[in-house]
Amino acid sequence: QELAQCPNLSVAENLSLHDLPRTRLGLLDRRTMNERAAALVHKLEPGIDVEAPLGLLSPGRRQICQIASALDDRSASGGSSPRVIVFDEPTSSLSIAETERLLEITRQLARSGITVIYVSHRMGEIFAVCDRVSVLRDGKYVATSRVKDIDEPTLVEQMIGRRLSTPTGKLPSLAAEGGHPHVPGAPKLVVSELSSEKLENISLEVKEREIVGIGGLVGSGRSELLNAIFGLDTSADGRVVVDGVDVSDGGPRAAIGAGMGYVPEDRRLQGLFFLLGVGENTVLPFMSRLARLLGVRDVGGERKLVADRFADFRVKTASTESLPGELSGGNQQKLLIARWMGKSTKVLLLDEPTRGIDVGTKAEIYKLVRAAADAGAAVLLVSSEMPELLALSDRILVMSEGRITGQLEGEKMTQANILKLATVERELESSKR
Repeated sequence: QELAQCPNLSVAENLSLHDLPRTRLGLLDRRTMNERAAALVHKLEPGIDVEAPLGLLSPGRRQICQIASALDDRSASGGSSPRVIVFDEPTSSLSIAETERLLEITRQLARSGITVIYVSHRMGEIFAVCDRVSVLRDGKYVATSRVKDIDEPTLVEQMIGRRLSTPTGKLPSLAAEGGHPHVPGAPKLVVSELSSEKLENISLEVKEREIVGIGGLVGSGRSELLNAIFGLDTSADGRVVVDGVDVSDGGPRAAIGAGMGYVPEDRRLQGLFFLLGVGENTVLPFMSRLARLLGVRDVGGERKLVADRFADFRVKTASTESLPGELSGGNQQKLLIARWMGKSTKVLLLDEPTRGIDVGTKAEIYKLVRAAADAGAAVLLVSSEMPELLALSDRILVMSEGRITGQLEGEKMTQANILKLATVERELESSKR
């Protein structure tokens, strides 16, 4: 699921690490290396420059390079071409266009005679590329069906053990379900004229009990916006106010102190501490608040907080001493969300909160996010999944090329309108040319 690559090396170097070609003098033969890499990569995507640093490529093209590496017969046992390729959540961080290209490549591989095992929680991809589908639940085999003989609700029921209605429209607040109107309160997050290398004059506000979605294509500046608001981007200029407290120049420490929580897109690189236990991962930002006099850790208080959070969020783990790497992707994500969804969190930033998790856990997270908002938090949500964005958001701001290009509310919140606003800058650029 996570790419195993060296982003500081070129595409060709990444594809040749297992078998670097040498000249007669024992030096690296770059010409042969580049030719080998081009022969592999250009079968899948002719536009990739094999001499370019891999880290400069888009996530979709990096994924294609990973596939090309798997197709190399020099890396296969016995020096023969691979006959089976396993994809584990290959589209979890890709744009819509990149996903379509990858699915096309998957079908191309299957037509060439390669057996493809495709692991995914995205139902649309299963029905788009697979011939048969097998379901595992809690480590046990459940069933195998031909894709053309099964529908999505039945497949989801096999996966989670119960019938689940996938949200296709607005997910109601708990207050609305109880017959009470859902009314946002006073602004909890106010961002004024926030600019950086990737952002241009962003201003927005999120109110108490409100979920504001951020839509846009990959590269539009959505993640960069959340990084800047949380204080991770030190080059950003502008004003960020959390419940009346200006945290513009204080970095993440000031943001957390004012009541802001952040669930980043990449839980492995940005979210979790994999050398600490899951209990410490949960309480780490709040240890100073829980501490006794002279900064002595309140271990008992920490344990109670962790036990309560794990019960509320149904985090499955052997013990609080277990490492995050021992948990499933879904439980890692719930652990990260559980860290921030406490009474002290006034503003919650969520970047792709359901990336790479199953549909059952996804439904749980939807309810937790809605419940956090109903309890008084202001939630700013980034998601590449349109149904998710539409189901959770009270209103949607759309970004393109680092700018907010429009706001959608009520009946105007549709996939077509989001895509229209997400491409407006590119259309203007094309018209100028």
